[in-house]
Amino acid sequence: MELGKQALERGKDFIVGRWKADYVVNFFSDDLKHIPAAEFKSDGGTDMTALCFEFGADHGVTVYAPSFTSPKKGVWSQTDYTEYAWDFEVLEGLPESGFLDNAKKLTVYEGDLVFSLGFLTVALKKQV
Repeated sequence: MELGKQALERGKDFIVGRWKADYVVNFFSDDLKHIPAAEFKSDGGTDMTALCFEFGADHGVTVYAPSFTSPKKGVWSQTDYTEYAWDFEVLEGLPESGFLDNAKKLTVYEGDLVFSLGFLTVALKKQV
């Protein structure tokens, strides 16, 4: 699908900025409830609110996470009216798979950006 200039501008206006993890959905749960990112903790005790993405107007994206020794750089593009794709240097060299395809896809859902990591879906909320 080819998006017009106006749709691409609206898409850019929507995504450019800082986004932080807001909630997680575990598809193995019985009720698919939204788990606040602050309650979803790593083995080291860091909660998911520490995960932050900055999308630039130049189509660059930077991810910040406590487990990284330095921020990771990537690129983003708009693929549909409510879908985006991103790719990061840390993903290079991984074999193609459905897991990787889903991890590289962002979907707009109720004003949030969501992506999947296996059986988890992570929702990002734009910071103002």
